[in-house]
Amino acid sequence: MGLPRHAPIGDDLSQFVKTSLVDVVADRIRTNIYTGKYPAGKKLIVRELSDEFGVSHTPIKDALNRLIAEGYVEALPRRSMVVRTYTNIDLIESLQVRLLFEIFCAQEIVAAAQKSNIAQQLRGILEQMRECLADKEHLEYEKWVENETQFHRCYMQHCRNRKLFSLYQGLDTNKTTYFAYLNSSHTPLKRSTLESNLQEHEAITDAIEQQNAELFIQAVAQHLYRACEDYAVDDECRRKIEQFKQMTQKYLP
Repeated sequence: MGLPRHAPIGDDLSQFVKTSLVDVVADRIRTNIYTGKYPAGKKLIVRELSDEFGVSHTPIKDALNRLIAEGYVEALPRRSMVVRTYTNIDLIESLQVRLLFEIFCAQEIVAAAQKSNIAQQLRGILEQMRECLADKEHLEYEKWVENETQFHRCYMQHCRNRKLFSLYQGLDTNKTTYFAYLNSSHTPLKRSTLESNLQEHEAITDAIEQQNAELFIQAVAQHLYRACEDYAVDDECRRKIEQFKQMTQKYLP
């Protein structure tokens, strides 16, 4: 790739190098968070990361600020930065809200499917999710979460309510699901769980393709309730999941 045409010879190009280095550092830290090398609550010390990656403090600081914006890192008082903690209760409550949003928007989503290629777009994302599972030796968890997030936002963007869609995006339940499980089990989501997930996404796509709001709601309710089953780790979570079950019961076969 050549230099930008508007950058005259002799300009300081360090900003381009810096941007590239920040990308690399942010990717490395993010990957270490996804694999559990940097567990929830771990303090991320600029000096230590600088030594680990062999770079100066500046790209480390810039990368950490980016990861704060992305929701992977939290800035605590006295300027400490730690890996963000996603709790099981955070997840279950967010899934409850998400269920309400998707049920409320079901008719709008199905109506939009009559005029656009939502189902085709979803099929394309499903193919990428299958590719993530194809390698039996290595699973790109970050790519899986990105695809799953894109899948659900693909149809929810047709809800015809910008405020609701913004709130939906803010829930970020796919990331929360992954990290809540990682935090409580100290291991990434099981491949069998992701394979079940894929089948549930296919059922949602089928319902949208058939332009059937009732089937869509049923598929979404099954998907979200099933997602809670791995998080019944204490009495509070079990009470929340029982509440969730009552919310979804009338939509399940």
